[in-house]
Amino acid sequence: MNFLKQFFEFTRPGNNNISGQCKLCGKLYADKLKSTGNFHKHLKRKHTTQYEESKFSDSIPTKNDTNDYSENLTSNVIKINQVILEELIVKCNLPPSIIEHNGFRNFLKMVAPKWKPTSARHFTKTLLPSLLNNVQDKIKNLLDSVDHLCITVDVWTDRRGRSFAGVTGHFLDLEYVPQALLLDFLRLKGPHTGENIQNITIQILDNMKIKGKVYRIITDNACSMIKAYKFGLSVTDIDYTVQDDNKQQQDDDYDGLSEWLLVDWCENNNDLFDKGNDPAKRLSCFAHSLQLTIRDGLKYTPYLSKSLSKCINLARRSHKSTKIADILDDIGKTINKSNMTRWSSEYLLIKSIIGLGKKSINEITDVIDDNGLKFSNDDFVILQEAVQILEPFAEITSRIQSESVVTASLVVPSVVHIIDHLKTIKSNISFLKKLCLQLEQATNERFSGIVKRLSQQIVYQDDPFSDPIYFVCTVLDPEFKFFWLVQMNYTPILESQMKQHLIQMILNECEKNIDTSFDNLESSSSSSTLMTNSHTTQSIDASILKKRKLFQYDERFNSSVGSTMTPINEINVYINDPIRSKFSLYWKNSDLYCLKGVVKRAFSIQAASAPIERVFSQAGIIMSPRRTSMNEEVFKSLVFLRVNQNMI
Repeated sequence: MNFLKQFFEFTRPGNNNISGQCKLCGKLYADKLKSTGNFHKHLKRKHTTQYEESKFSDSIPTKNDTNDYSENLTSNVIKINQVILEELIVKCNLPPSIIEHNGFRNFLKMVAPKWKPTSARHFTKTLLPSLLNNVQDKIKNLLDSVDHLCITVDVWTDRRGRSFAGVTGHFLDLEYVPQALLLDFLRLKGPHTGENIQNITIQILDNMKIKGKVYRIITDNACSMIKAYKFGLSVTDIDYTVQDDNKQQQDDDYDGLSEWLLVDWCENNNDLFDKGNDPAKRLSCFAHSLQLTIRDGLKYTPYLSKSLSKCINLARRSHKSTKIADILDDIGKTINKSNMTRWSSEYLLIKSIIGLGKKSINEITDVIDDNGLKFSNDDFVILQEAVQILEPFAEITSRIQSESVVTASLVVPSVVHIIDHLKTIKSNISFLKKLCLQLEQATNERFSGIVKRLSQQIVYQDDPFSDPIYFVCTVLDPEFKFFWLVQMNYTPILESQMKQHLIQMILNECEKNIDTSFDNLESSSSSSTLMTNSHTTQSIDASILKKRKLFQYDERFNSSVGSTMTPINEINVYINDPIRSKFSLYWKNSDLYCLKGVVKRAFSIQAASAPIERVFSQAGIIMSPRRTSMNEEVFKSLVFLRVNQNMI
């Protein structure tokens, strides 16, 4: 009867009869007091649309549609269900079953009395797929306007042993701000072979019609990932974990960084990528390669191994003892746990041990009463040296996995900083000199493509991190330009030579954006010297220098040269620009059109596969131990929507 009152004006019953006048058409109907069939039949025959909308609210209209009839009772219920799905189930990760909890329903009765109880099945079978399709359509429309895309790919296994493949997409928007999206999260059945991973990747890209837009593919160094893109997608670097020692390049006779010898910068077919036709290529995850570097460096370090073993055993014992917990609580300290899959966990463990101090450590070891866990003075010195050596590695690992800034430009300066750091700190180390030497060797091997370019040796395509795009990104980041070269301690001649090579790399990238060659341009600009003295990086044309005014950078270009500048002149202006601002702000306001084209393409690259790892982290939160029975389709939808919640 309450349902019918929104359509009929009822009069007082008499003789067990009831009459009602339809609010929609004005007709009068009557029926028995305990029977309402006549009224329902009238609504079904004459007012079908209104009747169905009110009785069966099984669809979600768009937000614009709901605003058009927000005063309607049914519309309000739909909006409430939509908010519950988006804000509570997707963004707050509450289970869909909460809809059927008495406490939740009682709460909604208080805040939204007109809300009608709905089943969890209605949310998972109707509302969730509708929201998923809506977000997928938004992402496809957004990617239609994107020219270049970088993807990260990895495979994850849930608590039930089911495997899933995830692919994230990355690009710069119109404001030159890095954007990240989860393209898809699909079930991967069968073995994790390179062929299966390649097939599911292509399936995802073809489904979104963006395969031709993919510029680089970032993965970890697993053998299956390296093999996945051999057919149709070329592999640009090979991980030394799958190589024998005798497979290292014979010409890699570079031993240490104490001397820099200028050799001919020979470029062959293996050194430069094809121009014009630039298909997607695989790049290794820098963070994963850095972790492997540290793992290699920590091998065969007896002093550190012994002290680190004490730290790990102490952490294990301390988390099982209430007495130790009381001691730590009294001093307001904690002991970090060690994680075998993350080297940084051991670094943080060492720092937490040092932070306790020798006095507190002695109190804790006395409670344990195990002489094997006693820390000597030498142990503390060794641990402090380990922190000093590994601190830059930890900082780089953190920064390289950032999701709010561009990261491709961090790769080369990071390697340069590690080289300089290890070279400098060796003289201040007493016990762990071998660790420094092993880290140097591992760095030279794991990042040989970068190290060889820095020492101006021949670089082959099989060398790890051989892609010159890393150097291009570094120079085109206003934060770095050529400033990072100071850590290499080049002679003036070597520094000038290196800058010329870097500029040539950028010119090679510029050629991919235009149809004409730069042969005439290079010959006409060869008379202009780029490096003149130690005070300025390059000489600037006199007419440009006279026109240049501080804080009028954009206005000057808009009124004069604009897009008519040649690439070499754009590079010259960019390098000598005194304005140092954030990456996005700089390139958004710049009129260096050719360089902006290179920036849009190159800075879609991610230095690490951290974005897809963050997706798996969210998947692990959704698939909690209490929700392992979740339906596969519901699980995939929730992961996709939670990661892409900014698109809702």
